[in-house]
Amino acid sequence: MDISKLVNSEQLYELKLTGPDTDEPIGIRFMIRSTESDAVKRIARQHSDKFLASRKKKLTASKVEAEYLDRAAAAIASWDWGDHDWKGEKPECNFEKAREVLEEAGWIYDQVASAAEDRANFTKSSARP
Repeated sequence: MDISKLVNSEQLYELKLTGPDTDEPIGIRFMIRSTESDAVKRIARQHSDKFLASRKKKLTASKVEAEYLDRAAAAIASWDWGDHDWKGEKPECNFEKAREVLEEAGWIYDQVASAAEDRANFTKSSARP
């Protein structure tokens, strides 16, 4: 068995959002990238570069929070809101809108971050429920 092929961090995982109160699927699907994907690593490096370039500035909780939000937003490759909308519209999938959704809806952030960090979602056997 070729161990190098067990995980594909560039593979996408289909996340079916569940309601925060029922844990039942609500009809919204996000395609999620791994936190180990190139797109998410790029965001993490940008934050690290900014921090290292400005050594005089202290790392704050808000900066750490911003990095986590940015990483989770970068993990969203696409989405399908089905019959649902966000603030009265079908949101376009882009980094800024993804970050807005995640920042304002912590329950969605939790599901996206968890899916992106779960390495098992990015294996060939990730056709699991």
